[in-house]
Amino acid sequence: MKTGSCNARTLVLLALACFARWEVVAADAAKEHAHPTAVELSGTPTEVGEQWGTINRQAVRDAVERYLAKAKKEKLSEATLLERAGRFWEIARRIAPHWIEETRAIARAADVDPDLYLSFVANSSRGIGFHECTSYAVAGKFAQAGGIFFHKNRDNVDRAQAAYVLASSVKGVNKYIGVSDASTIGCSAMVNDKGLAGSGDYPAHLTRKGDPHALLPEPAEPQFRGMMSGSILRHIAETAADCSQALEIIEEFAERGDYAGGNVNGTHWLFVDRKGTILEVSSNVRHVASRIHTQKAYFSRLDGSTAAKTLRGAEGPIDFHRFHNVSRDPSICLGSSIAGMTVEIDAKHPEVLTCAWLSLPAKSLSFPVFMGARTTPRCLLNGDLYKVGKSLPPRKSQWETVEKQTHAETRRLADKAAGLLEAGQTAEAVDLVDTWTETTASAQLANLKGLVPAP
Repeated sequence: MKTGSCNARTLVLLALACFARWEVVAADAAKEHAHPTAVELSGTPTEVGEQWGTINRQAVRDAVERYLAKAKKEKLSEATLLERAGRFWEIARRIAPHWIEETRAIARAADVDPDLYLSFVANSSRGIGFHECTSYAVAGKFAQAGGIFFHKNRDNVDRAQAAYVLASSVKGVNKYIGVSDASTIGCSAMVNDKGLAGSGDYPAHLTRKGDPHALLPEPAEPQFRGMMSGSILRHIAETAADCSQALEIIEEFAERGDYAGGNVNGTHWLFVDRKGTILEVSSNVRHVASRIHTQKAYFSRLDGSTAAKTLRGAEGPIDFHRFHNVSRDPSICLGSSIAGMTVEIDAKHPEVLTCAWLSLPAKSLSFPVFMGARTTPRCLLNGDLYKVGKSLPPRKSQWETVEKQTHAETRRLADKAAGLLEAGQTAEAVDLVDTWTETTASAQLANLKGLVPAP
């Protein structure tokens, strides 16, 4: 393929070639004992950590190096960094002790000091500059066939992004799909096997200044020791089943004073569950405010954006494509939009058929991953997809064409898997979606690499 010569028609032909015979390719892939294009991020905390630290070794080392360089510039000793991380890990020992074992395993695999890496995980978020993320949802009565949709564009500094399927063997911990920096297992957006999707964005008092309709908690003094929103969101992913349970967890953090928001001093949350509930939450270290949304389209910010107007002005039911496609509208997809996640929650079989569409960065082609997948496509986990995607110019209409074909495949696959699930053939259904997810990701990555300009 000649670099830069691929047009929309070529992409369609590539998609048809890759997807029309996916069952044949999948059958061949299933015969292999070890497939280098996928990673099973599952098992004990040590096993999960070793996998992450091995695959993302360079990202971990680079992130810790930047962290220590910043500490040196600010004249903070390593002892001070460890002391400042103490409250975070005190909370973790109470609510998620497996994170400690996992984090130390990541450090060992990446060959960095485990104690310093623990402090990095606890402290690094407080150094992030001001970046406004956008999350949105559409009420079920306005969605085609009662669809349950959620989306987040993550805006932040340019650094390798990872999307992953994590299935811990720890009792009581939900399986979930998350988006994070490649340097740590965090959560900027997630959906779990109970059918709960969520995100934590910058607080409304910063992103919706002057908006009389903004949901704001009572004021509270900022706190710099405790747990940040990304870790709280992971805890919600691992332990909550619906919007009400997510709210309870946030309220518990406020009641105990365990939330640390630093100078930002708050988080603006969005949750959508398998019942179609859309829940907005605003919180700080002491107070929580929440409300349920039933309007046509809710946006966490940029209510007047072209993206928001497109959904609100849509005639007839909003289908997946209209919902997903606005995520790349320039009004909300910015140069800082390093990741995007669109979720279709399956109300009947969320543990297998919920599907996350992952874009790294947000402007790039979306990769579908079913909740039932046992493995994570390696290119999503190790930052390769982010590296390829950010090197390409925006190709909004072309990606939409490919995704429409891919989405049709996901619906046919979901119908077939649902039949197996109804017949009690759960293992067969999981095999089906697992192999399809891996095969599709490999095909799409190959297509993207073919478009990268020659150096």
